[in-house]
Amino acid sequence: MPYGRIDVYWPDGPIESYPLEKGATAIGRSTGNDIVLDTTAISRYHITISVKDQKVFLEDLQSVNGTYVDGMRIASNDPLLLRGGEEIQIGDIRLIYHPAADLLSDASDTTQRIVLSQLTYRVEMEGPDMSVAPGAHVQAMIRIENLGDAADRYFVELEGLPKAWVRIDRLELEIDPGDMAQVIISFKPLRRSESAPGAYPFTVRVRSRSNPAQTIDAPATLHVLPFSGFGMALAPLEAADGRFNLYLHNQGNAPLTLALHGADAARRLRFQFPAGGTVLAPGERQTYPVAVRAQQRRWAGGERETEFAVMAQAQDASGFLAAVPGRLAERALLPTWAPVLIIPALAAIILIAAGLIRLVTRGDEPEPTPPAPAPAILSFTATSPSVMLGDIAQVSWQVSDAERGVLTVAGAGTQRQIEVRPGESPYALIFDRTGVFTVTLQAIQGDAAASASTTIEVLPDVMLSVQVEGEADLVRHVAREVRLTWEVTGAQPLEGGYAISIDSSDQGEPLFPAPLPLSGSEIVTVAPSSEEAEWLVTLLAQGDEGVTASVTQSLRIAEPACQLVAARTVVRSGPDELYSAVLPPLEASGGNLPPLQIVARAPQGGWLKVVLGAGEDARSGWVSQADLRCTNFDPARLAVDANFPPPPVQPTARPTATPRAATPTPAAPPTITAAPTRSPGGQ
Repeated sequence: MPYGRIDVYWPDGPIESYPLEKGATAIGRSTGNDIVLDTTAISRYHITISVKDQKVFLEDLQSVNGTYVDGMRIASNDPLLLRGGEEIQIGDIRLIYHPAADLLSDASDTTQRIVLSQLTYRVEMEGPDMSVAPGAHVQAMIRIENLGDAADRYFVELEGLPKAWVRIDRLELEIDPGDMAQVIISFKPLRRSESAPGAYPFTVRVRSRSNPAQTIDAPATLHVLPFSGFGMALAPLEAADGRFNLYLHNQGNAPLTLALHGADAARRLRFQFPAGGTVLAPGERQTYPVAVRAQQRRWAGGERETEFAVMAQAQDASGFLAAVPGRLAERALLPTWAPVLIIPALAAIILIAAGLIRLVTRGDEPEPTPPAPAPAILSFTATSPSVMLGDIAQVSWQVSDAERGVLTVAGAGTQRQIEVRPGESPYALIFDRTGVFTVTLQAIQGDAAASASTTIEVLPDVMLSVQVEGEADLVRHVAREVRLTWEVTGAQPLEGGYAISIDSSDQGEPLFPAPLPLSGSEIVTVAPSSEEAEWLVTLLAQGDEGVTASVTQSLRIAEPACQLVAARTVVRSGPDELYSAVLPPLEASGGNLPPLQIVARAPQGGWLKVVLGAGEDARSGWVSQADLRCTNFDPARLAVDANFPPPPVQPTARPTATPRAATPTPAAPPTITAAPTRSPGGQ
């Protein structure tokens, strides 16, 4: 089993992934490496990645151009521990290391394989068999086998993933009877902060032209990994000496907590950063003020420049460290020429003062103890800005020159103090009520103290389940009962209930407005009519001080599935035999049967409204229900549509009149006059 994976990002766009299975994996441009990267920008044998005692190490093999990890060059022949998510730069190629913990779990390590069948064809799906970082790609293979006795055309669709992530090499294909063909689906989440990590369920749908109602839906899951990307820059402010702006950008797809601190080689400077640390949402940019001052100001002398670095360290498992250089121009209190005049006077004063001191002091007194350095809080952050009621919230800190610490937690009308040790970070907090809490850390050394604060929102704990009664899915235009079950902890009391409401995607107003009980179960009738693929239900609960938590559940909306069972049917302009046909008769075996979209039923029953085609070519009409067999819904529960013209009036037959006899002439034989006859309906 691999202990990790390396993703290789080439400058021109291609991305390659390599599992790490050997004890030591060599990477370079020579063919003797385990991973060969044929580019002159890297050395013949550039780096190795090895595992020892269940830890993974990166080592630079004295490469010419060096190896950089998260922007910092590492020393050659000095193994560096990899924790996961590091960005490794060798030449013009970027590598990202993913540990085994980021790969799929034991259940997901096994290739996803699904075999499903219909009467005339079978579908086998394999993959995707590994998790994928945004920017990298994995594949799945679809095999379609024609089990029928005639050639058929098959259509492949995918639902549930952003279209920009997916490429299907064959959207439709013709397969002869008894043959099998395959379709390759490539998944490549975009390397953007919007590509959130997590599990993405999706469905591959296959349908045949001969039996469009008999679809095969193959469910699978794409696992997207988190990736780190981070940018920072430091710019001095012209208006104030020693003041800078620090620009931070989280280029990754997961929240990033950073601890900020500064350092200079001579340790002459002190740094002041914003209290509370830094938390950047995916894609977020922030600007933070930074103040840099000398520990001790010089009395006299020329301007002196001191180089320093501002560092940001991730507070996650990767622990990566990035730094930007800066330069502080230190100015003395007095100009350069001042000592020429002042030094003689000062020398005389010092000699006189020294003599007086010797007279009034005893020589055996010890020198005074220098004052202890003042405590400083380098960083103080919360792991997450919000937690659910009952969950653990963690705060972390870095302090210097402190002998003890005090945490003060205040909010929702309460306050408590906790004694902590400087090295006890991180520290776990548990809250027993909702609200906005301010957590303040005091670092104490003797009578001196420093403090920093951060804010944590404690949200109500919410749970919502949604289930179609006795069914698997909702069906578009079909009324079905759905049971909603909820349970909330920590909602604010409201008018005999609690500040809880439930919304749905097909209602302009709340489905169940507040107040609601903390737990309950209700059945609603749902007949989805929009073009959305899912019906969404959201539960909202408000806690103390206005904090709000929500949870959204969804139900998949399937299309009504009916197939033609009569030898032929006629699509008419209304729900009756009296209406004219809008299309030529549809033959069950004539190959001219397009997919039927069922949208409604007639008020009196017996007829179903259908839509044929799509876009500008779409035509609607009515088909006798007796000609169809519907497989996933009861036609009696379809939405009713009475929007059709009245049936045409049958023409009434007119009475037939008997012509008058001509007036007889003496020379003509007598003419017999026939009595008038009545036609049906005549008077």
